[in-house]
Amino acid sequence: MAEDTEDTEQTEFWMVCETGDIEPFDDYHDAYEALTSAVKRDVEKHGEETARESGVIHPYGYTINVMRDGRDVTEDWERNEPYKPLSMD
Repeated sequence: MAEDTEDTEQTEFWMVCETGDIEPFDDYHDAYEALTSAVKRDVEKHGEETARESGVIHPYGYTINVMRDGRDVTEDWERNEPYKPLSMD
């Protein structure tokens, strides 16, 4: 008899700094809080303009990548969750 298996895709939210640092989170809100805290810290330390221009790919140099079972699903997240941003503008 075959055992029923439940779909258990695991989603991780990686707070990524353009310097290469990655901090994984299991919850979107925790990842976004870490991102906003990092931006706030940089603004306080370097000033708004310098902090904002420090990012090459994204303003402030931070973003959240959404990973599901090892696959990058960030673009899908952006389409399906437009009110949950993945970077600071």
